[in-house]
Amino acid sequence: MVAAILPLMGWLTTVIVALVSLRFGASAGAMVLLWAMLPVGVALYFVGDPSPMIAMIGTFLMAMLLRHTLSWELVLIAAVFLAAIGAFIFEIGAAAILERFASIYVEYLAQIDSSLVMAPDQAQTVLLGFFALGQAFAMVVMLIIARWCQSALYNPGGFGKEFRALRLSPVVSGGSVAAMLVCYLFNEVLGRWLPLLTVPLVFAAIGLVHWVVKAKEMSGNWLAGFYVSMALLFQLIYPFLASLALMDSWFNIRNRIQTINKD
Repeated sequence: MVAAILPLMGWLTTVIVALVSLRFGASAGAMVLLWAMLPVGVALYFVGDPSPMIAMIGTFLMAMLLRHTLSWELVLIAAVFLAAIGAFIFEIGAAAILERFASIYVEYLAQIDSSLVMAPDQAQTVLLGFFALGQAFAMVVMLIIARWCQSALYNPGGFGKEFRALRLSPVVSGGSVAAMLVCYLFNEVLGRWLPLLTVPLVFAAIGLVHWVVKAKEMSGNWLAGFYVSMALLFQLIYPFLASLALMDSWFNIRNRIQTINKD
């Protein structure tokens, strides 16, 4: 509750909810969730922004799914669906906020290039897509932090092995590609979901990068450089990571590297 009240500390509240849920189960996690939602609910009433509550509830549900299945693949799929549901809730419950940001976005595009001008409705659609992408990333990252905390407290090193083993099955990766193709073909109706569908691929690729660094016994500076590159060259690195995850899903890059090392 204290973390939820403090500025810029709401993420810590969600991490704590997820950590308790992972360690002690649904009943204990739900109790902490209810108390943590009190200040979030007050903020929702006065500000009208449901995104913190969406992220908190979504992360709680993902934590329970991870606790019962131990499958990050299922968690990433759930993140896509929960973020999409959250986007619909935001569109309905925060229409005024969405309209305000859409108008700012339209003005910003007009200042950059007059040819980029779009209608307010189109701008809202684009922003909802980015909102869903941001929510999915936020929920997965906060769950990762909670899982890392659980590992550090009760099973040192366990999370690292778990995350480095993350690899999407060909069925899931193929389904993601098929869904992205459908969104591309029906861009006017479904185009906003294209970025969201890449979330499982990107996190699977990040897991592969961690595995390569560990397998090759490379310095941690390589990982630091990788994350800095992601921050600075996001538009270039992001599609590369999605492609890397697809190749790993279909050709099992880890197995091939291990085979080469043995030879």
